[in-house]
Amino acid sequence: LKIIEISLTCGMSPHSPSAFAQYGNYLALIRYEFEEGYRYVKLALSLMKKIPSRAHDGSIMFFSNHTKLYVEPMQSSIESYLDARKASLKSGNPYANACAYVYNNLCLWSGKELNAVVIEMKEAMKETKYHKNFGVLALMQPMLRIALRLMGQSDAPTGQQDNLTNDFDETCNDGVNAGKYAIQSHTIFFVRLSEALIFRELDKAMEAAEKYFSVNESVGRYFTISTPNMFFRRFYSGLVSFWAARETNVNKESERWRKRGVDCKDEIEKLSFSASTWNFQNKAYLLQAEEQFCTRNYE
Repeated sequence: LKIIEISLTCGMSPHSPSAFAQYGNYLALIRYEFEEGYRYVKLALSLMKKIPSRAHDGSIMFFSNHTKLYVEPMQSSIESYLDARKASLKSGNPYANACAYVYNNLCLWSGKELNAVVIEMKEAMKETKYHKNFGVLALMQPMLRIALRLMGQSDAPTGQQDNLTNDFDETCNDGVNAGKYAIQSHTIFFVRLSEALIFRELDKAMEAAEKYFSVNESVGRYFTISTPNMFFRRFYSGLVSFWAARETNVNKESERWRKRGVDCKDEIEKLSFSASTWNFQNKAYLLQAEEQFCTRNYE
């Protein structure tokens, strides 16, 4: 907001559109003022085209896409991350790797054709390894494993690649680093609970979900700005919570899991009303059905 005030007072700089985009993300993703936030995002993209320098186009487009992902049809808005990556590569902007990671992440969770997802992921991981961005590489490997398992392939990442992910996991969850790497831990536990849900591994799903919700409480809502796929995390963690509630025999524990599921359902319902019916209503209906199934309301 300070950059916006300076820009309006002293004139626009190459960094000004990025400030408008990030303020739009704050309005949309934190305050749920999607219409107003989307207006700031479109303004940022319009300003970007009028600034002579192309050096910051990639980062401006990257941040703008976070709100577009919620408001515009998801299938088309995901592709905008590819455009941001191309712009970043042209100018040498380091956001190129971030764009590739987010794009592949969203393609997997949105149900894009798996063979295409695997090809894109392997290409992105090759590039990430070349740039020695081992943090992103460690986060992408479990997603590649899920995609390969869904395809029935056995060449999921093993050996040295698994060691990298495990070492990164240990670093993130070390007592000294737990707060510092909360965002990375949140991602790791989400991938684990999702994989366990897809392959119906209840114990693993509950263990990962417990850690996921523990980290979720510490990162707060502002984490949403830096995590474009947060709604997928709420959706899948809600499904795991209702599943755990049904399978848990202890009433108190079952109610605790059910409440977590209801909280996730409420968040998705809120998005279906305030952001996009197209993107979120189907997810809200499924979570509502899971809730009714938990309470044995079969009517």
